[in-house]
Amino acid sequence: MSRLWICAVFFATPVLADPDGYGHMSGWGSGVGMMFGPILWIIVLGLVVAGVIFFVRRMDDNGPQRGKPDAVAELDLRLARGEIDADDYSARKKLLMENR
Repeated sequence: MSRLWICAVFFATPVLADPDGYGHMSGWGSGVGMMFGPILWIIVLGLVVAGVIFFVRRMDDNGPQRGKPDAVAELDLRLARGEIDADDYSARKKLLMENR
């Protein structure tokens, strides 16, 4: 019997602590607050994902360009492969240096 009494007191304590009477989350848990709560969390999650994407792209822009070699490096490779001669190489390199 004493266990039942202890359980009753334990579960009734929140009711006794609320001066306005027992209500669901003291009136803050229903209505407009319940509707905008999930919307707020979706907005926060979207902002976090957008921030991560922004910083990953920003870090990627600062790194070396993979797959897009520098024009002068490409010109050096073409000379090394024998696709262009030395005169053509020097003329194109001079043109590239003027455009930088």
